[in-house]
Amino acid sequence: MAITILDYVKFQTGPKDSYSPEDYYSYGVDIMGGCEVCGTTIAGYNAYPSTSGYWRCADCIADSGFATVEDFINHCTNTRQTEPDTAPDQDAVLVNCPACGGVKKIRELWENIFSCGDCGATWRL
Repeated sequence: MAITILDYVKFQTGPKDSYSPEDYYSYGVDIMGGCEVCGTTIAGYNAYPSTSGYWRCADCIADSGFATVEDFINHCTNTRQTEPDTAPDQDAVLVNCPACGGVKKIRELWENIFSCGDCGATWRL
């Protein structure tokens, strides 16, 4: 069975009695959305992230979901690193952590949503 967006939020925040919209937003996901295929309204508990980068409902996820949260994170994470003595690629996006200034362990969790591996901060551009 594929993981849901709620499974991802639970993995990131740890077990809690309930999960607020801020819990979702702080990890770069919304609390509600729509299925990429059929357009039905879905929320974190019944929204399945797909390999296309969009959410799908249980009827439409088929084989394009993720078996584990780790698979989901690995799929949508881009590590952006530059060496100080090499010129960056023209198309590269360089991001510094707004909390600690780190650049080596920045991960893109979702489009324009970043996380710092040094201090744990998460932010949107």
